[in-house]
Amino acid sequence: MREGVGLRKDSEKFLKIVLEKREENGSDIVTCTLDMFSEIPNIEFNVGNIMDDLKLHNCISSNSTVFISGEVQVILTIDGIEYFKEKEIQMKENQRITNNTNNFYGEVTGVQIQQGTVNSSQSQSVNQGFDYAEVAEIIQKIKKYDSFFDDEYGENALEMRNKIDEIEDLVQKEENPSRIKALLNDIKNLSIGVAGSLIASGIVTLLSRV
Repeated sequence: MREGVGLRKDSEKFLKIVLEKREENGSDIVTCTLDMFSEIPNIEFNVGNIMDDLKLHNCISSNSTVFISGEVQVILTIDGIEYFKEKEIQMKENQRITNNTNNFYGEVTGVQIQQGTVNSSQSQSVNQGFDYAEVAEIIQKIKKYDSFFDDEYGENALEMRNKIDEIEDLVQKEENPSRIKALLNDIKNLSIGVAGSLIASGIVTLLSRV
């Protein structure tokens, strides 16, 4: 099952009933009457659309047929047999990403990079109030998601890591705040370019405060 592309609800119900029948018969070819699908509203009118939906998603063979007599012959494919297993796996993966993103937002709540003013009293500042400690904290939050960089950023994952490493080096030496700001902006721009990524969106939101 492709992510974000699923069957209609009545098609899923139809497929579930067919799979239950498969378990009973031990055959990937299920022949039955429409009475078996009586719990699906208006099945006699919708069976054609349901079969087309299942064929479109490669859950059943294109040779599956609705006979004039009212019988249905459904020839299952491997995609159809494993549809609900894959759907469950996808749901768990989506939940994992959501949980990771929620943790990301939760951890960075209240973290701010305070831009320098001439008379700043922050103890960590040596360049007109630039707060290296706050930058270090934010970078540590971002680094927790390093294992996702390859999937989320693709060919830009290495560039992300290199920029993070350079920021860490500059923060440790407490020098060149303008370079740090430029690198943070580069990371934000790389993250903006990642479409549909909750983690990248979280990084963009965080760095927008810089």
